[in-house]
Amino acid sequence: MDIYQLFQRRGLTTSQRHFSSEFLNKADNYLCLRGRRGPSSDALIELFQKLVREGRLMLAARVAWAVLWLKPEARR
Repeated sequence: MDIYQLFQRRGLTTSQRHFSSEFLNKADNYLCLRGRRGPSSDALIELFQKLVREGRLMLAARVAWAVLWLKPEARR
C-alpha cells in the first residue's frame, strides 16, 4: 500500500501537496515530482522518526514496513 494513500484513508491528509509539506517536510510538489516512485527512503525514514516522536507507533510501524520493502528505484 502506498503511504500517501494510507494517510489519506485515515483522514490525515487531503492532498499530495499537504502530505509532502506536512508529513515529509518537503516542497509542496515533492510527491508530484517523484511520480510513481513515491517518497524516497530518506523521506520515509524522516517520516518514521517524526511519527515515533509524536507517539503514533502503529503508523510508524507501517512506514517502517514500507521502507523495508521499498522498490530499488525509489530508494533515493
